[in-house]
Amino acid sequence: MIWKIITLVLLATVKTLFAPAAGFAAGLSFWTTFAATAMGGIIGFVAFYFLFDVMSNFYYKNRKKTITAKQIRKARKIVMMRQRYPIWLFVFILPFTSIPVMAVIVRRFFNHNKPVFALSLVAVTLFALVGCLMFSPIQYL
Repeated sequence: MIWKIITLVLLATVKTLFAPAAGFAAGLSFWTTFAATAMGGIIGFVAFYFLFDVMSNFYYKNRKKTITAKQIRKARKIVMMRQRYPIWLFVFILPFTSIPVMAVIVRRFFNHNKPVFALSLVAVTLFALVGCLMFSPIQYL
């Protein structure tokens, strides 16, 4: 039983929305699956969030300082996108991708906005609940 929960937590560190299907297929209850999926999503988000910080500090410390025109155009597009769309829209759309991608985008582009970290953790928990509700009929097969 404990190995099923550990496997579900590890699976949820990468993809929180679809991990409950594995939990229900393994025979876990709704609340056990939800708790393991939410815990795995939060652990994965926090781990990738701070791991990206360490990796980016190492990368930027050892790179050349030249800026190209392509990088300037890319930065302008990102600034326009951040000004045009609200932050909560990004946070609630990002869990559809995966937890590592979500953590990297939040860390890279919304590092200055501290409530985004907490809002991201809430979004991961909500997506774990949505996944559990979506895949809960599997336990009755």
